[in-house]
Amino acid sequence: MKNLFDIPQLTDTGYHILEVIAHRTPTLFFAGLRRLKEELDREANLYGDDAYTDQPIKLDASLHLLNQVRESGPVTDAYYAPQVRLALSSLSPAGASDGLLWTSINCFALSPYIQARWGSHNVNTRFVQRHCLWLGTEGRTWNASARLWWLAELANRASRFSKHTEATLLEAMADNVGLYHQLTSRRYLAANAKVVAAIYDVVLDDEIHNKYIFEKRYANELMKALNLKAGTISFDILDYDELYEIVESSLPPLGAGAAG
Repeated sequence: MKNLFDIPQLTDTGYHILEVIAHRTPTLFFAGLRRLKEELDREANLYGDDAYTDQPIKLDASLHLLNQVRESGPVTDAYYAPQVRLALSSLSPAGASDGLLWTSINCFALSPYIQARWGSHNVNTRFVQRHCLWLGTEGRTWNASARLWWLAELANRASRFSKHTEATLLEAMADNVGLYHQLTSRRYLAANAKVVAAIYDVVLDDEIHNKYIFEKRYANELMKALNLKAGTISFDILDYDELYEIVESSLPPLGAGAAG
């Protein structure tokens, strides 16, 4: 039987109050869970509404390991991502777009991890919005726990078609965010596991491009080229080998000096 622990799940009112706190006192998100909850509860009383639902979120206790970074120092996201996915093993991709879920996890379970991962010296409203709350289309990219879950999810999906292991794919995604961010912003491409596998396989197979394609400029050029081709060719009906060839032919030329 799994060892589970519960955390509160925010209501819309609770989330709105956290937005107010983020603008007023962003450092409160990292001043300790007790202080944040006290402020949240006080504000909820003023609103005359509940900050939490009646159903808490059940997480696998292994998620507590992420908070050990405060003592041991940050480890790579490739190490933490599978733990978040395991702790939410029953979560569907549709459910993984729920900003209230991820905000609840960030604020009530992962605050020490967020501090250790991004540093606590520059905590401001934007920092809290990006890493603790949910900024719409940026959620999967910057939200601390959502980002980890999607890293593990995409690597797992792509591994079913890739010539590389899931661990290799996850490391490539997590440690080189330029390409990962550009890919996840193109929902059509990111939703096709064979496309994701082909993109990372081509890059990992190419000794020259794999040094540079993770940079934002080259990654953006590759994604733009693939988007254009997806407008005339249905990637959904192509097999892996055909997609590999398309990705390979779409690699942007390296600028002068880049390959040297």
